[in-house]
Amino acid sequence: MGYNNKLKNLALILAAAGIVSSFSARAATSIATKNTEFTPDNATQTLQAKAQSWYNPTMGYTGWTHHSSWGYMKLKKGKPVTLTAEVNDAEIAGFHPALTVWSRPQKRGLASVDQMNSHSYNQYGDIYEANAINTDDQANPVKVGNIQMEFIANAFDRDGMGDMLPEKFDHSMLNRVVDGDAGKVSLTFTPKVSGVYQFVVGGINPDEGLSTTAFHPVAVTVSFPE
Repeated sequence: MGYNNKLKNLALILAAAGIVSSFSARAATSIATKNTEFTPDNATQTLQAKAQSWYNPTMGYTGWTHHSSWGYMKLKKGKPVTLTAEVNDAEIAGFHPALTVWSRPQKRGLASVDQMNSHSYNQYGDIYEANAINTDDQANPVKVGNIQMEFIANAFDRDGMGDMLPEKFDHSMLNRVVDGDAGKVSLTFTPKVSGVYQFVVGGINPDEGLSTTAFHPVAVTVSFPE
């Protein structure tokens, strides 16, 4: 009898471990408090981000979801759009802004734009999480649907980083923008489909002396086509 009970207990432990593992694999996190809608009537807004939030060496060179800021907008197919992120370099010298934009369809069964699949993100790839479960409240996990994001483009401010950029910040998947204007970066893309597009803004490779723990203001502008 004791042997059978041990087997039952072992089965329950393994089952519970399987559930935890499943939740972990499909975990999602809310970005609702960091996510801002942009519209033609509200095309420029000031967001907050940390100086290493878009590309952090201590996080395996990924971006930090909650140390960055997020935005989204509805766009029409075939009409070019420009995203610009800029800091006041006189006040925040050494902050190098960076952007990534994805197509984020909002069809039935897909998670809302307020959900991300992880506390970190890849700056240059698609993001997909099937049957994602928000586990911010571990005691009350919530099913949020499939997280589906198609990578469109990225860019970071290369100006002012010196002539020799460390190799870890300088690889082919990151679009380096050198336009002579440190503290500012722009990227332009043409939507292939009409729908919702989401972007993240953060910082990369800040100058020595700039706080990497504080949030800094970053002005973001979406140039909506007429």
